[in-house]
Amino acid sequence: MNTPAKPTDTAPAPGGTADTGPDTPLLVAEMVAQQMRTTTTAIYRYITYISLWVLLLCSATFAAVQVWALRNYLPDALPSPAAWALPIALQVLVLAAELILLSSAVTRSWAVQATAGAVMAIGYGAEITAHLHEGERDLLTTTFVVMSALLALCWTLLALALRAGITDADAIVTKARAPHTPQPAPAPEPPLAPAAPAVELEAAPAATEPAPVESAPEVEAEPTYAPEPDPVLWEMPQTVDTAPDLHDTPADTAADTDTPEPGSPLSDVEMDAVVHMIATETNPPRSYREMEARYRELGYVGAAGRLRESWHRVTQPVS
Repeated sequence: MNTPAKPTDTAPAPGGTADTGPDTPLLVAEMVAQQMRTTTTAIYRYITYISLWVLLLCSATFAAVQVWALRNYLPDALPSPAAWALPIALQVLVLAAELILLSSAVTRSWAVQATAGAVMAIGYGAEITAHLHEGERDLLTTTFVVMSALLALCWTLLALALRAGITDADAIVTKARAPHTPQPAPAPEPPLAPAAPAVELEAAPAATEPAPVESAPEVEAEPTYAPEPDPVLWEMPQTVDTAPDLHDTPADTAADTDTPEPGSPLSDVEMDAVVHMIATETNPPRSYREMEARYRELGYVGAAGRLRESWHRVTQPVS
């Protein structure tokens, strides 16, 4: 007996993707998307390292040039240690702020990253102000100003890109782990108990008991029955005793064939006649719900159970 293969967390084959499989030919859009993912991954993996080392080398070299330029802006009256200590301290502060800004992108601490960015901006701002105020407004001064602004911008963009890359990578890993987390099995629903049949009292004959006062209709669930037969199968209910009694008078026979009066208790035969009359008033015939509403609207009385039994007798085809 073959056992189903267990799913494994393996990468898709080179000829397919996670959605199509290795044997399904790729569409052009899927091939382009796969190539873009590979290219983007390579760019992020290698270009980030290259950019980091290039920025470190440029910042260190430019820091040495900045120290020399700032030393020339200071007056010659200052002693030599103090004249060199001020620009060196400023460059060390800027480099430390750049490294903290980059490392805080890994820890994803907005407070540390904002503080390091502010310190870096203050350091580069002091250098640019010194160049604009003390420089000779020549090409060298313009280069210092532009390089300071570009280095500050590049360090900021690298920190933001590193932060975004870490966030996206964590989201992908979290999404990949989510389907393998065991979910608790839902509790089975209890089976529905069958509804108990309603016990209803049959109405007594009209000769021995006065007409009962109509009470509010009881709320019951609508019964479900088989689909209603075609209109051609509707027939008048037949009573067992179809021959007229010899002792019946013409007045009694006329009274039996008349429509029963609303508001008075009905026998089974009278109720069947009323139900058949109401059901066949329309084409197609009324449903049970429509017949019951019309029955109550005309003022006829009768328990819901008897009315339902009469409906079955009327709508049941004659065998």
